[in-house]
Amino acid sequence: MAVSRLDRLFILLDTGTTPVTRKAAAQQLGDVVKLHPHELNNLLSKVLTYLRSPNWDTRIAAGQAVEAIVKNVPEWSPTPKPKEESGSDISMEDASSDRLSFYRFDISRLLKHGASLLGSAGVEFEIQEDKSGEVDPKERLARQRKLLQKKLGLDMGAAIGMDTEELFNDEDLDYTPSSGAAGSRPPGGKSSGCLASENHTTMQAAELIDSEFRPGMSNRQKNKAKRMAKLVAKQRSRDVDPNEKSNDSFDGEPEEKRRKTTNVVIEQPATDTKVLIDNVPDNSGLYDETNEWPLESFCDELCNDLFNPSWEVRHGAGTGLREILKWHGTGGGKLVDSTEEEMTRQHQEWLEDLVIRLLCVFALDRFGDFVSDEVVAPVRETCAQTLGVALKNMSENGVEKTVAVLLKLLVEDQWEVRHGGLLGIKYALAVRQDMIGTLLPKVLPAITEGLQDLDDDVRAVAAAALIPVVDGLVQLLPSKVPFIVDTLWGALLELDDLTASTNSIMTLLSSLLTYPEVRQCSIQQSLTVLVPRVWPFLRHTISSVRKAALETLFTLLSKDDHSCAVWLTPILQDMLRHIFQSCILESNQEILDLIQKVWTELIRQAPHQYVVAASCPWMGAWLCLMMQPSHMPIDLNMLLEVKAKCKTSGKLRQGPNPVKETIQEYIAGADTVTEEPATRDYVVMRARMMAAKLLGALCRCICDPGVNATSQEIRPAESLAQLLLFHLNSKSALQRIAVALVLCEWAALQKDCEVVSSAVQPRLLAILSEHLYYDEIAIPFTRMQNECKQLITLLAEAQIDVRSRVNCSVFTIDQANELVTTIFNDSTATLNLKSKPCQPLDSKRQQVQMTVAETNQEWQVLHLRVHMFTACAVANLRLLPDKLNPVIKPLMEAAKKEENTLVQSYAATFIAKLLQQCTQRSPCPNPKILKNLCGSVCVDSLLTPCAACPVPLPPGQEPSRGVNSEKDGMHHSVNKTKGIITLYRHQKEAFAITSRRGPTPKAQKSPNADLPLGTGATAEVDESKKPCLVQRRGAEFALTVIARHFGPDLTTGLPHLWDSMVGLLRSSIDVNNFVGKLLLEKGDGAAQELVNSLQVLEITAGSMASELIPLLLQHLPHLCTCLQHPYTAVRHMAARCVGVLSKIATLETMNVFLERVLPWLGAIDDNTKQEGAIEAMACVMEQLEVDIVPYIVLLVVPVLGRMSDQCDSVRFMATQCFATLIRLLPLEAGIPDPPNMSEDLIRQKARERHFLEQLLDGRKLENYKIPVPIKAELRKYQQDGVNWLSFLNKYKLHGILCDDMGLGKTLQSICILAGD
Repeated sequence: MAVSRLDRLFILLDTGTTPVTRKAAAQQLGDVVKLHPHELNNLLSKVLTYLRSPNWDTRIAAGQAVEAIVKNVPEWSPTPKPKEESGSDISMEDASSDRLSFYRFDISRLLKHGASLLGSAGVEFEIQEDKSGEVDPKERLARQRKLLQKKLGLDMGAAIGMDTEELFNDEDLDYTPSSGAAGSRPPGGKSSGCLASENHTTMQAAELIDSEFRPGMSNRQKNKAKRMAKLVAKQRSRDVDPNEKSNDSFDGEPEEKRRKTTNVVIEQPATDTKVLIDNVPDNSGLYDETNEWPLESFCDELCNDLFNPSWEVRHGAGTGLREILKWHGTGGGKLVDSTEEEMTRQHQEWLEDLVIRLLCVFALDRFGDFVSDEVVAPVRETCAQTLGVALKNMSENGVEKTVAVLLKLLVEDQWEVRHGGLLGIKYALAVRQDMIGTLLPKVLPAITEGLQDLDDDVRAVAAAALIPVVDGLVQLLPSKVPFIVDTLWGALLELDDLTASTNSIMTLLSSLLTYPEVRQCSIQQSLTVLVPRVWPFLRHTISSVRKAALETLFTLLSKDDHSCAVWLTPILQDMLRHIFQSCILESNQEILDLIQKVWTELIRQAPHQYVVAASCPWMGAWLCLMMQPSHMPIDLNMLLEVKAKCKTSGKLRQGPNPVKETIQEYIAGADTVTEEPATRDYVVMRARMMAAKLLGALCRCICDPGVNATSQEIRPAESLAQLLLFHLNSKSALQRIAVALVLCEWAALQKDCEVVSSAVQPRLLAILSEHLYYDEIAIPFTRMQNECKQLITLLAEAQIDVRSRVNCSVFTIDQANELVTTIFNDSTATLNLKSKPCQPLDSKRQQVQMTVAETNQEWQVLHLRVHMFTACAVANLRLLPDKLNPVIKPLMEAAKKEENTLVQSYAATFIAKLLQQCTQRSPCPNPKILKNLCGSVCVDSLLTPCAACPVPLPPGQEPSRGVNSEKDGMHHSVNKTKGIITLYRHQKEAFAITSRRGPTPKAQKSPNADLPLGTGATAEVDESKKPCLVQRRGAEFALTVIARHFGPDLTTGLPHLWDSMVGLLRSSIDVNNFVGKLLLEKGDGAAQELVNSLQVLEITAGSMASELIPLLLQHLPHLCTCLQHPYTAVRHMAARCVGVLSKIATLETMNVFLERVLPWLGAIDDNTKQEGAIEAMACVMEQLEVDIVPYIVLLVVPVLGRMSDQCDSVRFMATQCFATLIRLLPLEAGIPDPPNMSEDLIRQKARERHFLEQLLDGRKLENYKIPVPIKAELRKYQQDGVNWLSFLNKYKLHGILCDDMGLGKTLQSICILAGD
């Protein structure tokens, strides 16, 4: 059976691979209603089955589909009747509405007699058989027993010989349906669809509500039934008379054609799971003739579903109602033929009915699930959101009645009922801010009670309910605020690692404390006592709680009235220790930034002499924490133990004496210890660098002249210098690195402090010339010594004496390396190492080689980092020595080889600072440094193509053939002068994805979302290419930092760099007199230089100051000329540069591109121009993404023409560009023309837009007048076909005319042929 496009959309809605795909399908279903309004009921009935799906993602997508569909249903506002003519009989009849109303509604009766709504109805274990009435009861029991055994997995037990017969007997299975079974409809005409349970005291919710709180079938419903009957009869008579022309669009079409177009959605019978609403015949005329809101029956279905025993169906119903109310909350329930007042009343009655149903859900729903440590009640949460949307349109009186019912729920015993009530209040307050004045005083006592509730999840919602109305609370009820704040501070004592309300309580507390009046009035207990209650949360296991705790501290500190000092001074030392400790143990970037913010504020607010007094005793310990080796747990004596103080009164949560297990803590958090080494190294380095920032800020305080008076016996700055010097003199790499980092950060904040800088500078310079085996490699180093000695002994046993060549008691790494390579090879040259007696020798040699390599690797990393950070410190202290090489070399080496992106970018920053300090120096090292960096940035041939061979060759193929002849089918052919590298790369990436056969690899677990770019990226590249990748990345970091650092002075301060970017462009490209042949004759070398120069331009341009952009744009004509360069690699780099310029100067670049480059797409005699132009377009699109939209219309049409180009590369690239552009085209209509667009382009844009509208929407085609007489009257659909053919003919496009047999294709073709 053929699947229609509509069915495909529904399949996507249910099984789309990503939320984005499902959402797109949902939105397209909305478009179907726009084009076929008469399909509304059918579409909604299909969506309804997906709203009931057990799959969460499907329900969410179905909710989006409901939104998209109802958005396109016109708002329901029937024209009111004038007062005098409204027939009194109708209004009187209708006055007795069948809706639920607060007048009849009694929540306490519902709670007493209504059955709870749980996770499911348990029907999974009932026998699913419609004909069960006809089956013999014994047989039915036997079948049910079998089914239940299977469901409970007991059939496996039977298979392995277990006796499962006795686990349940026939009495358990036999039940007699009670009298109120689903078949009988309760009054009100709504089927409840669920069984009443045997216990007669509780009734199913829907039934109870219908029987207790509703009148019988009202006149409104009777009238509705009569009207529907009339309409259906009228419809039938209309369908019977074929001669009479109907007033819809199917003028005189043949019967089968009409049938086909009407039934776009296949009708299906209404079954249990698939309900066809109102089973109305499809016709758009129906919209206008019923006097009922078109979504009424769909809403009734959803209202029924709110009480379905299965939680998924309830959740789907809440979601659907929420979307309907969003778009139609102002019109629901109104009837035609009513006066203005009646309509208002009907609307409010409808809202009231809906709100009462939602309140019933809060009262009866008991379904909850736990995610992390918080309860998630999807049904109650969704219904609360729906309630919020409903209350938006409700009268004030209605809102007050709703809130009154919600308040009744808060005194119930079951926590789920209280939870539901508070959720409702939360959304009511948030939505009706206009009624805060009346609502807040009513609900505040209950919310305050909620904050002290015994159930943690109820407390969480109570706090969350106040967060949106903090402002109103502080202004309207200032007298109540102190009690709330005290309650919150009190709650902090109750919380522990598992309490869910922590986050909401912290957030509410910090929101309240931002108001000065709250801070003054709330401090009945001093903050000195209260603030320490926050300490435990700084090390909470959930990151959002740690964040909330720090934000609370920041709020308290960041007030400029300097009132902090009073409460802060007594707890200053503890606070500094806790925050520093948090920094050392934190692995989340966002929280580290927040820690720095709090620390800076703390130092700013507290008086300096107190900060120095509090921190000096701990400075040594903090430095030691910062030097903590990453693989060793921290000594717990170094850490403050964080105990939550418990209230003495109140219930104790623990048992008698809980034994607290000691948790091992590591630098950068114990949770990252198990990560792969590169990731672990990254987070540890990040924690050390942040700790250095904190200590740098402290050093500035300690060196403040105010606290270092000459009269003092011991000056803090001198003690600090001694402490730093002590660590610099140690043999540990980590100690040296830590001190160098602290010095860097301190020097960045404070320009001069003679005492410290004069003490450390000589030592720093000495370190730069030291080669030392650091303590950290002691273990592999000792192992290497032992193994070397064992090897020498083995050689001696084989009568080979090497002691004459190796006479040292301790081997250096170089000597050990020489022993296992040169010396070993020379000594054993005469032996056959493969022979049996010599095998132990060879295997020992291999073992030693591995140990030497490992020791060397570890030492290199440490050595590089010690020297690099030391060089950074020297540069930042502005104490450059006469010989610069010892400072420059480690920085350049780190930029070239350091695999940790943090360390690499740190080195890049200091290269920029060094260049700045050396601009006036003579001789100036800058040109040499820059030349080095520009060379490094081009080393990766994957990113900077080689002019002679632009894409890597497969092994064993000579360059002349070009890569991959078309027969390979994988990539298109690229050689020195032909092809498009961007296309080659896109195809290669696509191929790599599709060729990964087998199961999808597991997604990598990453501890935080904020992991480095560099760690994962380098992991996938093969080891041999890694050095190139690292070197290029370091140079890229450096060039971008340099461009930012120098800002507008880049061209004057670093003329060499500016020349590397644009010098060759200016000198080798003649814009007005371009001759490609001459450039080919210059050879590969010249082309490669130009490629490298463009590479530097591409990387640096994006970071340049805005003042320099006009200078860059002067070179845009040269770049555009390069797009027709004979070398493929030059065209590629020029296209990338144009892309980058389009990002930083969109208007100017796009104007030049449209005027100069775009016309080249049509140059079918010159493939080089075409390739350059289409590649530039691809790069511009990649850079601009959505910002390309204002220009889309001008680009689509030229690209469309190239999709049938005879040149493969142009055709493939154009097809890719078209696919991207056409996706964005729907956005174009709403965006104005860019400023400065020329008149010609605006006119052209209008022409192209007109063409595209016709291409994409057949209804907009111009009517084609056939210039010759024809002996037939064209039907409407036939005229449409002729219009389409004429449009194709006019624009020289291709197309196919399709239709069923006998509907006139030949006639249409003859018309167009005769008229042409």
